[in-house]
Order: sequence, then C-alpha cells, then structure tokens
Amino acid sequence: MRYELKHPKVQLLYEDENLLVVNKERGILSVATHPGSTQQTVFSILKAYERRKNPRNGVYVVHRLDRETSGVLVWAKNQKMQQYMRAYWREIVTKRTYVAVVEGVLDQKEGQIRTWLTEDKKNCVTYSSPYDDGGQLAITNYKVIKENHLPSADSSIHRFTDYTLVELHLETGRTNQIRVHMASIGHPVVGDRKYGHGNDNSPVDRLCLHAKVLEFIHPATEQVVHFESPIPKEFRKLV
Repeated sequence: MRYELKHPKVQLLYEDENLLVVNKERGILSVATHPGSTQQTVFSILKAYERRKNPRNGVYVVHRLDRETSGVLVWAKNQKMQQYMRAYWREIVTKRTYVAVVEGVLDQKEGQIRTWLTEDKKNCVTYSSPYDDGGQLAITNYKVIKENHLPSADSSIHRFTDYTLVELHLETGRTNQIRVHMASIGHPVVGDRKYGHGNDNSPVDRLCLHAKVLEFIHPATEQVVHFESPIPKEFRKLV
C-alpha cells in the first residue's frame, strides 16, 4: 500500500529507505521548542506519516529551518543515518543556497559577510561582532539577483520602497546566521521581527527568507542528490 503525504505546510520532495526530503512552508516549526508540546510541527507530521506505514518507524532531525523560513529540509529515517549526516554535514553538503528579499538596495552587488556570532539562548537572540569576541565564526556569501525601486508614492504606506532579492551561500550554519548578517550590513530581511522592522516595511505578511537549494552526497548511495524549491510567489510581488 502506498501512503501519500498530504499537508498544506509540508510537501514531500523525495523519499527512500533512509531519507525524507520535504518543502516546508513558512509558519510551522521544524521541531517543538518544548518537550511534551502538542503543537503541530514538521517532525510531528512526518512522524505520523511514517507511523501509518509501520508503528515502529521513526523520523530523526538532521537540520532545521526557523518557523518563518520556508524551503528544503531533510530528515533521516534511522538514528545511524541521522548521526552520520549530522557528524559529516559540512563534508557531504555540496550546495546550500538561500534566497531572501532584503530592505533597501545594496551598494556592493556581491560580497562576503564574515563576523563572530554569539547566541543568547535565554533571550533567544544572536549577536554579531566584526572581531573575534569568543563567538562562533560565521561566513555568508551573497549576490544580488534583482532590485526593485518602487515609485515614491508607494511610501505613503510603507517606509521602505526599495527591495533587493539576494542569493545567499552559507559557508557556516549558525543560528539565525542569514538574518543577523543581513541586518548587520543595514539590509535586514523583509518581515524580520527579531532583527529587522517586522511587517512595518513590508506589503507581504511573512519573513522573506527561503531555503531554495540543498545538494548533498547521499550517505547510502554516495551519489550527489539535488533538491530545489521554487522562490515563493510573495517574493515576486516585491521584486
């Protein structure tokens, strides 16, 4: 019997005996933030999907996306696969590309952001420093894809009328890295309530950050597998 994953927030991109790859929509947690939580998450949806096949089946976290970030997410079906992928994540991932709409127009159309990030878990915020202050080194490479200069008349509603679509490649994977880095250069991600201006400057009701491409060496087959999720339609409204 073939089981289908049908959920408005989670779409199945790929499945084999070791892995599940999904497209996660914005507005849903990857995993629960508190033990015992009954809140629906990508994990709970996939766990229920696997348990329909066999009550002994499991789902194991490999990496996560923030609640408001959409895009490609991979999960393991057994602990051995999870442990391997987490231990060798940097070695097996061959491409990891995000796209974001940020406020304003960047002076440099291509560049690298290199800072040290310190996570304040108590207050759920990450701080950036241009020098080594004991935090973790974080490196983000960016490239401008498209800019949009809206007519000044539109500014009667939104203070920022210029938006830029950027492509981002991570050399490290720190908590909130892209959001912190873009804010650190004065161009926060549109809709970012924590590090930017939230929806005050946005005509779309979301954080405009999307995990577009994930490519890695499959641990079982040793073949490179490529997964891609289209840029959300809301981004197109801005740029």
